[in-house]
Amino acid sequence: MNNFSKYSDINAVMRKAEETLQNINQKYQVFLNQPVNDEFLVDIKDYFGNLRSALDYLGQKIPNFNDNFPITNSNKNFVNKIKGKNINQDIEHILEKLQPYNENSWLQWFSILNNKSKHLTLIPQKRKETKEFSIKKDGGSLTARGCTFRGNVKFGVGGVSVPIDERSQFPLDTPGVEIQRTIWIDFLFDDNVSPDLPNNISVLPFLNLCFENIKKIILEIEALI
Repeated sequence: MNNFSKYSDINAVMRKAEETLQNINQKYQVFLNQPVNDEFLVDIKDYFGNLRSALDYLGQKIPNFNDNFPITNSNKNFVNKIKGKNINQDIEHILEKLQPYNENSWLQWFSILNNKSKHLTLIPQKRKETKEFSIKKDGGSLTARGCTFRGNVKFGVGGVSVPIDERSQFPLDTPGVEIQRTIWIDFLFDDNVSPDLPNNISVLPFLNLCFENIKKIILEIEALI
């Protein structure tokens, strides 16, 4: 069993987050061919909640701070959060360095997704399909990904003209030509939940990023407590 912290409560919520993340990664294979359901979105809500709890438990253990982990969008707000706390200057520097306004936008997005899903609604996801194909013949090759073709489009490779089917957006079978077709499926958080949320946050990579970054935060701050 992994140890993430020298404190049992932080360990408990991080272990639960790790277990949930593993389940999420496995369950996503099911949703490659069907819509994401609300029960699965609850797993993601709980995952964010446990990670946020780990940060808040950590904040409560910082000597002379004893407050929830600060996440602010300006230096002025950060200063107000720590005003009069008289905390260790090295810890203060780490906390300030981690704030979203210091090019750590992931922490702001994490906070938005956690707060919205906890207080307002489950965060819906948008399915995104990206088509990719490669054409090969006699040493010649061509690869296209995420393109949209309209009209009578043809590609020449190895001295042969290969037409593109406008309906499928894939090359048509052509004698003597090797064609590989792939559909990449991704899920993106719905950016309509907040104007501060970008429209291209891929769910699984972001969930993993949050876990790894919060592990590092715990280690870095606990080394000074």
